[in-house]
Amino acid sequence: MHPATTQSSQQDGRDALRNLIVPGVFVALTLIGSISFARYYMELAPSARRGPVWPPLLIWLTCYYSWVFLAPVTFRLERRFPITRAHWPRNLGVLAAASFGMAYLGYELSNLLSAGMSYALRQPMVLSRPVWVIPARELGIHLQLYWSMVLTAWVIRNFLQSRDRERLTAKLALEKAQLEMNLRQAELDVLRMRLNPHFLFNTLQNISVLVTHDQETAGRMLTRLGDLLRAAFRHEVQSESSLAAEIELTKAYLEVERMRFDDRLSITVETDPAANEAMVPVLVLQPLVENAIKHGLRCMNGVGRIGLVSVKEGKRLIITVVDNGAGIAVANLNDIELGVGLGATRERLLRMYPDGHEFSVRKLAAGGTEVRIVLPFRAASHFEEAGVDERHSIVDR
Repeated sequence: MHPATTQSSQQDGRDALRNLIVPGVFVALTLIGSISFARYYMELAPSARRGPVWPPLLIWLTCYYSWVFLAPVTFRLERRFPITRAHWPRNLGVLAAASFGMAYLGYELSNLLSAGMSYALRQPMVLSRPVWVIPARELGIHLQLYWSMVLTAWVIRNFLQSRDRERLTAKLALEKAQLEMNLRQAELDVLRMRLNPHFLFNTLQNISVLVTHDQETAGRMLTRLGDLLRAAFRHEVQSESSLAAEIELTKAYLEVERMRFDDRLSITVETDPAANEAMVPVLVLQPLVENAIKHGLRCMNGVGRIGLVSVKEGKRLIITVVDNGAGIAVANLNDIELGVGLGATRERLLRMYPDGHEFSVRKLAAGGTEVRIVLPFRAASHFEEAGVDERHSIVDR
């Protein structure tokens, strides 16, 4: 929703609530005044209860109805001098000082209403004492009504502020979720577009060379390259997919690499069947094996060996990628200058599983490097039952 539209709707809600203040005060004062009159009426002598009840009731209510007119003034006064933690002594003093003037206005206005009601109902009007004199009992009643209006204004104002805070919190949460979704989508787009251009150019060059003397290998390499590209660009919005789908994508990548390097690259993939349905970030494996191949083939006189292993241990999914290259030169992960692939993978895991993952890179005693990822195990079938449309097979056969 556009911010201007949100602010407009909030203002409309505030205006609608303020428009209900006067009718609400009228109903509340009618109820309070009627209860007060009932108690007064029951204390009268039987001889004083002759005649209809409603004329004296209406005249009685005029004492309260004066505050229907004074309520908006009181509400504005409380809004102008709110009782908050920072300014409550001063503002409470201002409200207390204004209480006597408001009580006097309420008393005089109730006298006018009472006189008008008595005239309309053809009841005798009782006018006593000068207009500038207010009996102590009447002063007490109107002071109570004034502070009741102040308390009501305080409750309504705090209710509106609380509702605005809740709306702002919900709006910020929605914007945060939208930003996170956009960020993940942007990360996926970057990962798709960064399928190593050097790898693509070399593969296409190898295919062009093989076409002349080994058309069968060239055809298989071209097919697997097509599978890889089609799988990499097939995801749209999903930030996660099943491990089985990611392994299919990785196998397509490894198959192309194997044909490129021929007998200089040995690859093993071991997958725990119980781990196949685990949910993992999209394109999480390809940067790992790409990094392993790059470092595993540093020793050009030997055979580069790459191992990809995934197992389920309790509620955890453990993925390791091992190569037999020279290994890293430092012991602390924070001291390693990660490349684009591993660096992006670590940042993605931090955002998607801030407190529920492990990511480590270490040098093996026998030589080579191990990249290890531990994720919370969540089955893809659980998401399907919840209504999430997850595609397991991302490579068309």
